[in-house]
Formats: sequence, structure tokens, C-alpha cells
Amino acid sequence: MINHQTFEGALSPDVLAAVIRVQHADEVPLYAMMLGAGKVRPAIAERVAWFTSGIGSRRGQINNGGSAYTAVSTVLVVDDASIFSNGDTLIAEATGEIMLVQAVAVGANTITVTRGIGAVAGAIASVADDAFLMNIGNAHGEGSGSPNHRAASKVEVYNLLQTFRQAVEISGRLGRVQTLTEDERAFQRKEAFAQITRDIEHAFLFGARNANLTDVNSKRVTTMGGLRESVTTNVTNIGGTIDKDELTAFAGSGFATGSRTKTLFAGPTLLSAIHKLYENQARITQTVANVGLRIQTIETPHGTIRLVPHNSFRGAFAGDGILVDVDSLMIRPSKGGELQLKEDTQVKGDDSSRDEIFAELTLEYGAEENHAQLRGVTGAA
Repeated sequence: MINHQTFEGALSPDVLAAVIRVQHADEVPLYAMMLGAGKVRPAIAERVAWFTSGIGSRRGQINNGGSAYTAVSTVLVVDDASIFSNGDTLIAEATGEIMLVQAVAVGANTITVTRGIGAVAGAIASVADDAFLMNIGNAHGEGSGSPNHRAASKVEVYNLLQTFRQAVEISGRLGRVQTLTEDERAFQRKEAFAQITRDIEHAFLFGARNANLTDVNSKRVTTMGGLRESVTTNVTNIGGTIDKDELTAFAGSGFATGSRTKTLFAGPTLLSAIHKLYENQARITQTVANVGLRIQTIETPHGTIRLVPHNSFRGAFAGDGILVDVDSLMIRPSKGGELQLKEDTQVKGDDSSRDEIFAELTLEYGAEENHAQLRGVTGAA
């Protein structure tokens, strides 16, 4: 356990990181897992940016604006023609009809296709408004020239640094006399450490990104966006009891991209519901190196879910959870912004001792569609 002896001497960032991983992981499991996996990279700017590939770059939707496309229509308006190219073969997800792209007009968002090139004939449902077309590969003519250039799409994503501070101050007398139980300065350091790590964990989960804030002293404040705010593509609102089919469908959306093993940080109500659904299939494993967590896993048709109880999901969030692709995450501290103890920060001449536990960092979450949210579970169906 974290104790006052741990906090009596100078505390380097490496020591504090080890305490989080080994002793404090139950309170801040997401933070601990990232540290245990070495997911730390320095930030060089307040605005920490990264790039992801375009969402849904192999799928597009028909946008006929009310026009009645027929089973033989060949000029189709789509939401984004830039994701298609001459020679692409497309499958209409509604019917299985296969088409061959003959021309693309990006400015007009239209594609010209040959319909029904396989065993499935052209159908109206294939090109209904909002119907999906998925690119299944490119086919070129024998002896044809070089294809048109098509650059991979990139989307810039960013988060903001957030500064975390917890101060510890005791009077000179209190520092000179022995308390009944333990060294008072070490005790206060320990409590401040526990508080600041919980603050960081909550920001990782529930933070809201904002660069236009000021504090009570009119000093500029920036805050990071957490996973609850940032994950928008795969959000499943149950609003009641959940059955195994619904959990499997949630897993299907959560594992559509990214790793085949992901971690579900879950509130107690959600965790109990999942255990009831999988009570004979959950198994205990210790898959995260150098992290003091007891993890259970369940196997779904789409991937492996590691179940981790999370104390932050309480009250209104007890039935919620976030499925996280840890491989996509990165802690991004500023230069010198790793969690650390700053000793003896009191004003010169004061008969007191003052320390500060400090961190300045943000969360890089990669492509938000690699993660998923499950909300509003009240129990197992």
C-alpha cells in the first residue's frame, strides 16, 4: 500500500510512476495501464495534434436528394466522391449488387458506374437514399495506363495540455514535533498524490477540451478533452437492461477498427450485468505487464474484452463504460510536465514547509472510432 514512508524523501517522476502502476492502479487503472505499457511521449506544444486516416474511407453513402434512382441508373450522387476512383468495384450493402466505377466527378460528388456486374442484378434498394456502397477492390483493364493518383486521406485531431497542481503546506512547529501516527509532511504528500492522480484519471475520462478559460486570478486555463467527450462514432445507449445480443452488437462496433483486444472500464452496475451474462465464461488473467490490476476477460465473436472495474463510474454513470484501445492511447506531458514532487516551494523566511505535486499533460487518443462507449445499463436482461 501507499504509505507515509514512501513519501518521506525526494520523489522523482519515475518513482511516482512506479507507485501508480504497482500500488495505485485500482484507483486510476487507465493511467496505470498507459504507464505500464510505456505509452508516454513528450509534447512540444500546448496544442497536441496527431493525424488519423479518414473515417469510413472505404464506405460511402448515396445522396439522391429525393430523386428516384432506378435499378439501371448509372450516374449516382454520393456524400463524398473523393473516396472512390476509376476502376473501383463496389458492393451495395443492402442487396449485394456489385458495381464498377467508370468515372468520378469529385466537385459534383457523382460517380458513374456499371451496374450488376456479378450474379446479383441491379436493384432499386442498392441505390436508395443513404444506402451504403463499400469499396471491395480495384480492377484495371489489360494494358491500361497508370491509374490516377489518390492520396490517403488524413484527419487532424488535437487535444490541449492541462496543468494539475496539489499543494502541501505544514507549519514549522508541526514539522518539528512528532505526531502520534506518522510524519505529517509525508502524510500530506501521500494524500495530495492520491488526489492529483484521481484528478488526472477523471480528466482522461470526463474532461472537456477548452482553450478559452480563465481562473479566479484571470490566468489563462486550458483543459483536455476526455474519452467520454471525444468518442462519438461508437456510442451505444441501452437505457435499460442489456442482453447478450446487445453486448455482442456493442462489441461489433467497438472492434470494427483497431486492436483485437480492448479494455472496458466499467461502472459497478454495468460490470455486474456483464458478469451475469458471462458468469461461466469469464476468466481471470494478468495480461498487463507491471500493473497491479486483477483483470477478467471475456471472448466475443469480434474480439477479447478485458473487464476493469472503475471507481469513477458511480451514481448516474454506474451503468456506463468505455471500451478503450490502449494501443491507440498516449500520455503527452509537456517538457518537465511528468507527475513530480516540487519540494520546498514556501516563501523564503516563512516558518513553514510547502511542497507541490505537479503535472502538465494531455491525452492523445488516436482515432476516436477505435474506442466505444456503452451507457445506461441497469442490469442483465
